[in-house]
Amino acid sequence: RVRLVKGSHIIVRKFWEGPHAYLFQNHDKRVIFVNPYENDLCLIGTTDIPYEGRAEDVSIDTHEIGYLLAAVNRYTKKQFTRADIISSFSGVRPLSDDNAANPSAVTRDYVFDCDGEPPLLSVFGGKITTYRKLAEHALQILKPFFPVMKGDWTAKAALPGGDIPNADFDAFVASLRREFPWVPEDVANHYARLYGSRVEKIINGASSLKGLGRHFGGIFYEAEATYLRTHEWAQTAEDILDRRTKYGLHLSLQERESLARYLND
Repeated sequence: RVRLVKGSHIIVRKFWEGPHAYLFQNHDKRVIFVNPYENDLCLIGTTDIPYEGRAEDVSIDTHEIGYLLAAVNRYTKKQFTRADIISSFSGVRPLSDDNAANPSAVTRDYVFDCDGEPPLLSVFGGKITTYRKLAEHALQILKPFFPVMKGDWTAKAALPGGDIPNADFDAFVASLRREFPWVPEDVANHYARLYGSRVEKIINGASSLKGLGRHFGGIFYEAEATYLRTHEWAQTAEDILDRRTKYGLHLSLQERESLARYLND
């Protein structure tokens, strides 16, 4: 059985100096995190409430907004109001229902159900921070049905773009700047942070800023949009601006609409 639990976040202007984050203990014994986000913003979350309905329709509600603002305002000199909220987003967690009365107490662990031959393996629950372990366990369950299957191998395998020498990010950015000195520093940092060694797929032989194509605003160029459509299956402006890059927090309405028209051409 699956139990749907909604988690929502709000985004406001960053209100402190430094790169550190905060973890605030709320009156209901839950904790709220306040993280630096997109340089000059901060991310506040999250809620845990039961959810019914289509996952595609999920959105933050007024109760959740009030809950997050009150939790932060207990600790901060600056008192935030709804007018301070720049953006918000919500997600639905499909958790294995363990009959916990409090949604926050529902296990975040994953549960397998393997049945039949050939086997049908169903996965319930889990979260992105444990997905590799989940995948290994899933294949271990299937191994008796596939005797020539190899053993676990992902523990030391780099994620796409993660094969950076010595895992030294600063050195990688420096080498990127040497190889492409015409790329502005903020653009190079963005490409390195989001795409790692895949950055050359974005630059794709360009030798000047003009070679990155149309400028949509901020540090967003056509070459990145092309990469996201070709390699990461982005289809809409929201896919690119809100889900993959967070440019949507920084571009004007006119710039967002310009990208939408470009994608529809």
